[in-house]
Amino acid sequence: MKPLLLSIVGGVLLAGCGAPETEPAPTISVAPAASAKATPTPTPTPTRNANSRGQVIKDVGETAWTELPDGTKDLKLKVTSIKPIECDAPYAGKPNGIPLAVTMEIETSPEFQGALEVNGQPGMISFTPYYWKGYAANGTRMNTVESDITHNCLADETRKLPDYLGKGEKVEGVVILDVATKKGSVAFDPYGEPGWIWNYPSK
Repeated sequence: MKPLLLSIVGGVLLAGCGAPETEPAPTISVAPAASAKATPTPTPTPTRNANSRGQVIKDVGETAWTELPDGTKDLKLKVTSIKPIECDAPYAGKPNGIPLAVTMEIETSPEFQGALEVNGQPGMISFTPYYWKGYAANGTRMNTVESDITHNCLADETRKLPDYLGKGEKVEGVVILDVATKKGSVAFDPYGEPGWIWNYPSK
């Protein structure tokens, strides 16, 4: 299958003990080198608002997207809130820093082709904490925003986004990040490029 070439538009690049048993981790791989053209790259545009790291700055409530050569919006995502959260799961444990709930709305087109292959299924994308970065208000990058708490925070796990999405899907849910500072910014980087970035906490 011929790889798709995505472009960046609209100012967007192109996120313990006593715990219940979990299913075996899925087998995940990055798309082979032959599919490299499917990875979006930053493209300067009149509306692009990026920081010094090349991360596209987005406001909470603002839609970001990638676009195919024919103009189809391939991936649309919106962060609707970013706020500290009190974990309520009985097996949550202790965070390294501050649990942060990033609430999102996401939609993929029928033609969507993500960069991940999960259990042999290509064209997937993940919004799990592994694909997020955190920065303090002074710009210092946090070593990680992923911890046990990011996976075990919520008693009602139906609130969380699915770990992986494919083509033709529409979801709403929460990603839990473990950040080191009360104020700062978080960036979602699904393609190994600078990604999008939002300030927190949101108003």
